[in-house]
Amino acid sequence: MEIRLIRHGKSSCDFSKRLTSRDYREWVIKYGEEGICDKAPENVQRALKDASVVFTSDFKRAIDSAHSAVAIQSDSIYRELELPYYHVKLLKLNPRIWTVFYRLLWLIGFSKQVETQQLAKKRAKTAAQRLEESAIKHGTVILVGHGFFNRYIGNVLTKRGWTLEGNKSTANWTIHTYTK
Repeated sequence: MEIRLIRHGKSSCDFSKRLTSRDYREWVIKYGEEGICDKAPENVQRALKDASVVFTSDFKRAIDSAHSAVAIQSDSIYRELELPYYHVKLLKLNPRIWTVFYRLLWLIGFSKQVETQQLAKKRAKTAAQRLEESAIKHGTVILVGHGFFNRYIGNVLTKRGWTLEGNKSTANWTIHTYTK
């Protein structure tokens, strides 16, 4: 049995402009709606074609990343962890910097109006259980998802006795293979 967690391709969103915190909030919404701007590497395309079942989050970048799969099952349970939002006056930063800033706030417990870590871990547990049930039934399943939430799912799988083979990178198109 195998569960493969794949991080989506590179987003087509513009990461180059400095934004205010309010502009960044709008940028995050667009990031959720945008597709990808690169093609899956050969190993990912092969994995998607060979998988019995392919799951994705319901964000466009995850769905677009799995386009070469025969059948895709999209579900919001596999969405990336949301970022809290706090208005910061008179500051313009690159979207990557804003993302790190808000993710750090979230990690230390500031989860204003978004899912808390406790709820995220509970959702990851449910997601991992669904993937595990599918792997038992079908052999090899794939989730095309998102970096942070894939990591949470991977942690749950490890606790449930699955073994991560090889790559621990968080880059786009990385495949994390869990076996049992």
